[in-house]
Amino acid sequence: MANALTDPPFAADPPVKLNVNAKILGLVIGIIAIIGAILSLIGLLAAFGACTILGQTIGGCGVPILWLLGAVIQVVAYILGAVGGFRMYQLNREGKNNVVYGLALGFLGTIVYLIGNIIFYAGISVIGAGYGGAIVGVIIDLIIIFIFYYLVVISRFPGEAPLVPSA
Repeated sequence: MANALTDPPFAADPPVKLNVNAKILGLVIGIIAIIGAILSLIGLLAAFGACTILGQTIGGCGVPILWLLGAVIQVVAYILGAVGGFRMYQLNREGKNNVVYGLALGFLGTIVYLIGNIIFYAGISVIGAGYGGAIVGVIIDLIIIFIFYYLVVISRFPGEAPLVPSA
């Protein structure tokens, strides 16, 4: 039984036909995911320190648990994506599944992070601060996640029939 997430119906006949080499895409995803994991860890440290400024707790902030949870989910998603990307580079077809699950987890983490961000900014009573930037950032993240998802799903390993015949 095919998994609808890792093997969607459009994969056999995608609307935009590109010949994407899964091995090269795996290497690119692996490198980008490692960089993303490092940056997410830095963001996670920022989220841990978000409610304190110079040792003083910001009034009304509480613990931005959703913000932290979203950041942790994103770190796990990047690590899963990196493992999958490097497995794709090694021509292991299961790597595509790891990358797709990492992207799905990244999608979830992005949404949770946004909700936590909005609650955090609402908690410290900064009217409108962070909302616009957070929402625009999430939209950009979701577009990037979709593009990588599409490329992973339509990618072909060496030896598989290409989507577009060579000229």
